[in-house]
Amino acid sequence: MYYVIMSSKDIRQNLATEQYLLNQREFDEPLVLFYIQKPCVIVGRNQNVRAEVDLNYAKENQITITRRLSGGGAVYDDLGNLSFSFVVNAEHESFGDFKRFTQPIIDALHEMGAVGAQISGRNDLLIDGKKFSGNAMYTKNKKMYSHGTLMLDVDLNEVSRVLTVSEKKLASKGTKSVRSRVTNLKPYLNEEYQAISTEAFRDRLLLHLFEADTLEEIKEKEYHLTKEDNEAIDRLVSDIYGNDTWIFGEEPKYTIKREEKFKGGLIEANISVEKGRIAALTIYGDYFSQKDTKEIEKRLVGCKYDQESIKEVLSEITVSDYFSNVSKAEFVELLVD
Repeated sequence: MYYVIMSSKDIRQNLATEQYLLNQREFDEPLVLFYIQKPCVIVGRNQNVRAEVDLNYAKENQITITRRLSGGGAVYDDLGNLSFSFVVNAEHESFGDFKRFTQPIIDALHEMGAVGAQISGRNDLLIDGKKFSGNAMYTKNKKMYSHGTLMLDVDLNEVSRVLTVSEKKLASKGTKSVRSRVTNLKPYLNEEYQAISTEAFRDRLLLHLFEADTLEEIKEKEYHLTKEDNEAIDRLVSDIYGNDTWIFGEEPKYTIKREEKFKGGLIEANISVEKGRIAALTIYGDYFSQKDTKEIEKRLVGCKYDQESIKEVLSEITVSDYFSNVSKAEFVELLVD
């Protein structure tokens, strides 16, 4: 087995590295990757971002949002989380057999004192009935990766805050995350590990996987990314993981009903969104208007469903002509948080 320690703290860079090594590099043995990232939310391939993430909170707190290739639910990571990924030949594995990859992790945790850690259900790792790891798989061209998270010392307040969506009425056909009670691993580890850093925790797991006492013993098993590798990975970040078309455009078609009482009256907007753009829009309410609101509906169809794009479309329009005593900012905020 070979291993890669990712130096980047950007989830987009790390997911791109994982994809690149899966698709573009051949190894004669399995590969294990370890990565740590700054605050971020990673949604599953089939999820609706807006149904999973408080986008306003994420933006205000500089929490990166991206989408991964694998399915499953949304997860929050920060520097207190360790992510791992096993890249293998799919012909020799059974898709969905998470135990094959998580059992060595469980064994290592038992050695460190977390003796109650166990595999539960399809793809979760639990301790005291609380989740500390979620796992997902992806396969392509006879290769596969199984990746997961390990919550060592994550800010649990942020988990519940950023993965809590507003109470606006949203009907989505995407995969919904199952909200579980979560916990950190650190309180369950032996006393000698209570001050352990995420990096030291990573190294401890690595040594267990390789049955080694020091990193020096296994240095020949480490793969170092080349200049060519990094250039290709940067392109993947630009084209996919840092690209709004991938992050929001992969959302399943959904409808959202937005309603607000303004000084000028009640406005109700029913919005159909497909591939991150407004596919249909109808507006109702008891507001007064000088001009037909159908004009605004037509203008906004095809527009990207975000505040900046909507503001641009409405830049030459006086919104109060269509909705008396309603400002442009208020109307935009009605349509999208």
